[in-house]
Amino acid sequence: MITQKNKLLLIILCFYSTINAQEISAESCLKELNLAVVEATKVSAKILAPQTYKKGITAQRKANSLSKKTKYICVQAKKSSEYFQSATEIAKTANQILKESILNRRNAIKVDGPDKYLSRWQKAERKFVLAIKFIENDNFERAKKLDLEASADFSEIELLIIKDKLLTEAKQQISLAKKDKADRYAQITLGQAQEFLVMADQELTMNRYNSDIAINLTNKSIERSAHAIFLSTLIQNTQNGVMTPEELITQWENNLETIANSADIFPLMTNGYQSLTNSLVKYIDTLRKEKQYLEQDQKDNLIQIADMKEEIRNLDERLGGATQERETLIQRIEAQARIKEQFDKVEKMFNSAEARVFRENNNVILRLIGLTFESNESTIMTESIPLLVKVEKAIDVYPRSEIIIEGHTDSQGDDQLNQKLSQQRADSIKQYMINAMRIPSYRIIATGFGETRPVANNETTLGREKNRRIDIVLRTTQIDEIN
Repeated sequence: MITQKNKLLLIILCFYSTINAQEISAESCLKELNLAVVEATKVSAKILAPQTYKKGITAQRKANSLSKKTKYICVQAKKSSEYFQSATEIAKTANQILKESILNRRNAIKVDGPDKYLSRWQKAERKFVLAIKFIENDNFERAKKLDLEASADFSEIELLIIKDKLLTEAKQQISLAKKDKADRYAQITLGQAQEFLVMADQELTMNRYNSDIAINLTNKSIERSAHAIFLSTLIQNTQNGVMTPEELITQWENNLETIANSADIFPLMTNGYQSLTNSLVKYIDTLRKEKQYLEQDQKDNLIQIADMKEEIRNLDERLGGATQERETLIQRIEAQARIKEQFDKVEKMFNSAEARVFRENNNVILRLIGLTFESNESTIMTESIPLLVKVEKAIDVYPRSEIIIEGHTDSQGDDQLNQKLSQQRADSIKQYMINAMRIPSYRIIATGFGETRPVANNETTLGREKNRRIDIVLRTTQIDEIN
């Protein structure tokens, strides 16, 4: 028999069980809704199915109302879930139909299209939004047509911004050239600048994501515009009497003469510039070939060292441990490394205006370009002391070397006087080394060669300057190089 007390307990138990069932049911409904929201978010349903997505949001708010009963919550949650699921499907369809416009829209946003071309952006965006609306209303044909239009608009916005970024400087340079009247006085050169700009524009239209060619064309356009300004100014100066055509041409010839002197070529321009041009081209081609040979020699030396190391490894494998052959190879490798290290150290001591440093067999030669004397004098000038201090440091790198001081002159003047002067200048440097550098006299040989050993063309001004020189030859020994 159920007592009154037991009945009361049973009623209470049933009450709490009902409450728990209601809570679990509400949680389940909201959980399903949240899953639908996540799926809709993944496919950007808020953008691609806005009307349906908005209905889902409205129902979601009602479902999240804490004051409503479980039945009401579940009804609204189910309704909201259906809207979000529908929005998800619509968004997936939109992603397929609007694939091109979505991609181009995203690219335009990356380059700040909405800010830089607002009116164009708004026009393209209206077409994009309208296409989405037609998809939600199942009018796919109309949506596809709008997709093509919007896609083209977004693509154009991106291209315009890319062109602005790469071509603006060239356009501005052409405008400056026109302000300086280059379109009147330097039409050909300015025309080249404009042609390069058109080519760059066309290149970007065809290949906007690989801009190397367009950048190169743009740089050429900028250079041509700048040159057009330069030419326009010169031509106007000649017309305004600031300089005569002869003065202008002579100025250019002086520049050519400077280049020719640097190349140690006599600047003969009696009948024009073709002969000198050919000589300079030949000189440059020779330098290029020599550079290639030096680079190849360097590669060959590296290969030789690698072969030596490989030979050491093979000897170790065949004989094991240290052998006489192995030690000899190691010494050769170390000697080569030491020679290079010493030479690099000395070379870095001098700048191009002070000395040229190079090797001839085991000799290191310091051609003291910055060491000068008064005309027909052999006394060391005060301004040459800092250079001689560097020479002392270079000599310290080769403490066992024999020092040969060579005095040289150009070919102008009497041969015997040149010989005597070169010897006096070499002796002057020798005496400085003995007194100031504290180098023993037995290590030093001073020899004057006069004009007998030119290193440049005595017919050119710069060539004669190169020939009036002091060379310090450091005759190194094998021990000096290894230690």
